[in-house]
Amino acid sequence: MDATRPEEESVYDRLVELVFSGDYAPGKKLTERELAEELQVSRIPVRESLAKMVAQGLLLGGGRREGVRMRTYMPDEVRQLYEFRQFLEVGVARSATKYATAADVERLGSIAQEMDQHVGKYGSAVWGKLDHAFHEALAQASHNRRAIQALRSLLKECHYAFYLRPSRQRRQPSPDEATAWMEAVQREHRLLIDHILAGDTEGAESVIRRHVVAERF
Repeated sequence: MDATRPEEESVYDRLVELVFSGDYAPGKKLTERELAEELQVSRIPVRESLAKMVAQGLLLGGGRREGVRMRTYMPDEVRQLYEFRQFLEVGVARSATKYATAADVERLGSIAQEMDQHVGKYGSAVWGKLDHAFHEALAQASHNRRAIQALRSLLKECHYAFYLRPSRQRRQPSPDEATAWMEAVQREHRLLIDHILAGDTEGAESVIRRHVVAERF
């Protein structure tokens, strides 16, 4: 039985949202007091939430007198992050072909349609948020609560590492490359929706396997 209290879950979710908002630089040390003041809660649930995030690999440190700090996402670590995300999203996509409702599919299609308006605007904060929202909607379409929770925090970490605080070593694409990449992302989003509508488990898995890693320009 999961003994986590609702208020602890709330603080954890809010803390994940806060530390991956882009306001905290890679490598920054995080303090219980400052985070508790920011969230307007006591230090105990913040301490417990930080320990949970360290155990999950979202943050570093946690040892005695060591403190907790943000990760610094070098290119190889970003690769590993997206490969782990691929493992999870393959399962989510397979489940979505079985359990997605008409409302789930409509939500995915609506987000994809909105993303079309931002193709060619590489670096757009709106594009990044919509891409994040699409994959959160995909997780919701799986109707697997554990997968939804696991992917929610992972997506925030990916959004932070790729869009908000990218490694300076990452090559910046040319405008034509960026537009071609964004168009490819959209084609695969729509193909994934088609497979979900058709209940095509193998097709959805094939798309998401290449899509998650390829999405990292």
